Amino acid sequence: MSSGSPTVPGESVADGIGRVAGFVNSYVFRDAEQTYLIDTGFSRRARPIVRAFRVADVPLARVNRILLTHHHLDHRGGAAFLLETSQAPVACHTDDVVYVTGRTKTELPLLLRWFVRVRPAPVATPLHEGDRVGPLVVVHVPGHTPGEVAFYHPERKILFSGDSVVEREGHLTLPGAKVAANLEQAVRSLSRLRELEVELLLPGHGVPVRKDVRSQLDELIRRAPAQFLSRPPS
Repeated sequence: MSSGSPTVPGESVADGIGRVAGFVNSYVFRDAEQTYLIDTGFSRRARPIVRAFRVADVPLARVNRILLTHHHLDHRGGAAFLLETSQAPVACHTDDVVYVTGRTKTELPLLLRWFVRVRPAPVATPLHEGDRVGPLVVVHVPGHTPGEVAFYHPERKILFSGDSVVEREGHLTLPGAKVAANLEQAVRSLSRLRELEVELLLPGHGVPVRKDVRSQLDELIRRAPAQFLSRPPS
């Protein structure tokens, strides 16, 4: 973070960007006077995020917008709580709105149904491909969920990738097949990410990727059909 810039909660990964690490990464992105929270984690009361803001001595009311990459509970579990405590409106892709608002239930493994309770959250802004939220461009990359999106900062070449592509053991990959709505579509969506010029990839799972992002995407695109599909995508 540059000298004199405001404190951003979480582990600093770039100027104005903090990572709240956990099973899912949440990111705090500050641009000028606007603060965006990207994904809210599993916790119904968003405890890791609340803790990160407290440690940084930044009020939750500083958040201006909550951006969800997709509707899965590990990414939007704390959305309702954070909306109430920060008054920040929630935005997600229009195809995932029905899940975030609770009009359609998110499918869960049987065991999780006994333990996971996530409150629905109203969505103030349904997003579409190409929309801009401040400096961030919405990139629709369906497959993991119908409304999976990444948020791209074209000037800084930063990509918040959600679960459209994640990092594992030093490599880019896709989340497991069991949690994908349409795995073939998720593999096809990798080509959409490859169109972007990315120097810093901030995934929903794993660590930030700064080195050879484009070549790593090329390698994933090459091996993904054989690794994840029984046949190449049509």
